[in-house]
Amino acid sequence: MSTRAPGLRVTGLETEFGVLCAPVGPPEETKADLPDVERAAALIFRHRPVGYRSTNLFLPNGGRLYLDIGAHPEYATAECVRVRDLVAQDQAGRAILADMARRAAARLAQEGIAARFHLLANNTDSAGHTYGCHESYSVPRSLLDVTDDATRASSETTMAVLTSFLATRPALVGSGRPLAGGQTESKQGGRGAGEDAAWGLSPRAPHLQALTSADTTGQRALVNTRDEPHADASRLRRLHVTCADTTMAEPTTGLRSAVTLLLLDALEAGWDFTDLTLVDPLATLSALGESPWGDVPATTVQGRSLSAVDIQEAFLERLTFYLDDAGVPDFLRGAEHLLTDLAPRVISALRHHDAGGIDTEIDWAIKRRLMRAQRERHPRLSGQALETLRSRVDLAYHDLNAETGLVPRLVAQGAMANLCDPEEIERARQTPPATRAALRGAFVAACLEVGADFSVSWESLRLDSPPTAPVDLLDPLQTTHEAAESLTGRVLGLRPEEMHRIDLVGRGGLGAPG
Repeated sequence: MSTRAPGLRVTGLETEFGVLCAPVGPPEETKADLPDVERAAALIFRHRPVGYRSTNLFLPNGGRLYLDIGAHPEYATAECVRVRDLVAQDQAGRAILADMARRAAARLAQEGIAARFHLLANNTDSAGHTYGCHESYSVPRSLLDVTDDATRASSETTMAVLTSFLATRPALVGSGRPLAGGQTESKQGGRGAGEDAAWGLSPRAPHLQALTSADTTGQRALVNTRDEPHADASRLRRLHVTCADTTMAEPTTGLRSAVTLLLLDALEAGWDFTDLTLVDPLATLSALGESPWGDVPATTVQGRSLSAVDIQEAFLERLTFYLDDAGVPDFLRGAEHLLTDLAPRVISALRHHDAGGIDTEIDWAIKRRLMRAQRERHPRLSGQALETLRSRVDLAYHDLNAETGLVPRLVAQGAMANLCDPEEIERARQTPPATRAALRGAFVAACLEVGADFSVSWESLRLDSPPTAPVDLLDPLQTTHEAAESLTGRVLGLRPEEMHRIDLVGRGGLGAPG
């Protein structure tokens, strides 16, 4: 079969973070007026990058940082083409937020309050609330749009394939979670060998209630279908995937995006995956949330009784054939090993119930290795005390605080692999990827440099003082744009007397001035 590779597409990640302000030092010396969640989030955003006056920031690196519903800080990466760029952008956003939290804690210390801010890149809090990690993929409107009976049938088939893939994907790239009431006694001599049975693959899975939904909060779904392309609506749609676990290991984040991008390419090229469509994807996904190894039922519409691991392995095998036929796409440059090496090793680990070969690269496997080490240190621990320890390991794993979070120590010890070099991540804090984000980033940087008020969305730029007509950027892949570059040049030439500060009262949401 000969395959013509589809054109480039952009992708992005949006990550919501939990917030906690905790005392530092002996409890008797702790003041009672520690900030609650809402005040803690507000204090963190008080230490946002210089030049902004709102809590909705489009950054010079092309990304967006803002306070979401429920006092959740959220970072959305710029539009990326390459997987490596996406991971670097995601890590850069976390570093920016961690710096803000560190400055907020230092400010409290000056006021005599010894406290530490924790930003948690996880999916659930102690009250059972969930917050997510969303993925965006630009796709041709023809792939998912419905204009007549023929396109409706095609779109429904594509979505059935996608949701079956997404429902079983946590077996490959889940972040893992400790199970309430999980195993408390270790097998095989008390050295932690039975610890795996106390961990499921996905913390997000139990909270997903629908395959598709236009609502992002009332009915959490695998795919959000609201038609919001952030691009030329006549040509493109945005596939908004809302079921991902929030991951910490760069190879896990990279593999999740790489395999999904490759599947979209294969679908667009006309490859058939309908035999892998499941009768009840949600039931399979729910079971994965509590399964240690992914061997849960996954019955296809053709009546085959398989497991979630079988389904993922079948997708990967077919995508490998597609990759051989189409060649390595641009988005995989520098990350080919994620699909050719890491993904097969994850499948092997699941098959053999042995994660030793992936426990520096895949989140759910890393957590179990950490917990086995804790069991060896505390062999007599059981019951509620053991469950509490598991929860603390889980939280520390997702903590962005450099003093209390586990990830920096794991990386330093060689116990967690990276995908990107530190220089790539540092560069991504200021430099946009080679998409329209470069045009947006240059405009934002210029406005911050001269102190001009501006309004920005994903697809438009506007100078507010002095006012200009908006410049539309409808092509996510466009890196040159005469009107946008002219507007940026005009900003850099502004004199102070040409500008005045705009009253922010009543302004909010997308495009709030910097």
